[in-house]
Amino acid sequence: MDSFWSKLLILGIVAAIGVFFIGNVYAPQRSAQEAMADSTQQSVNAVKMGVEDTAPMIVKGDAIISTVNQYCTSGNTVDIIVKKSSNTYTFTNSTSTSSNQSVTTIADISKHYVRTIEKAGTQIVSITFVEQ
Repeated sequence: MDSFWSKLLILGIVAAIGVFFIGNVYAPQRSAQEAMADSTQQSVNAVKMGVEDTAPMIVKGDAIISTVNQYCTSGNTVDIIVKKSSNTYTFTNSTSTSSNQSVTTIADISKHYVRTIEKAGTQIVSITFVEQ
C-alpha cells in the first residue's frame, strides 16, 4: 500500500513540474510569436499601400478634374500630366495649362484614362493620365 501512494505522489509531483515547465516555456514563446505576427502584418500593410498607390489604375475623366483641383494650387510641386492622342498637357500651380486651357475642357468625362503615380521615396513627383 505504501508503494502505491508513494508512486502516485511521485507521479503527481512529476506531472506538476511538467505542467509548470511547459507553462513557463510556452507562455513567453506565445507572446513573442504574437508580437512577430503583429509586426509582420504591419509590414505587409505598409507594402500593400505602397504598391496600390503606384500601380496603374483605370479611371474616368472626372478623376482628372478632381486630382487637378486637389493638387494644383499655389506652391504645388506635383505635376499632373494628361496625355491625349498627340497632345500632352501639364498642370502644376493652376487648373489651366500655360496656354490657358482649362482642365474641364481637356478631360473628357466619358473616356477612360490610365493613371500612374511616380514617387521619389514617399513623396509624389507626378501623376500621369493617359487617354485610352
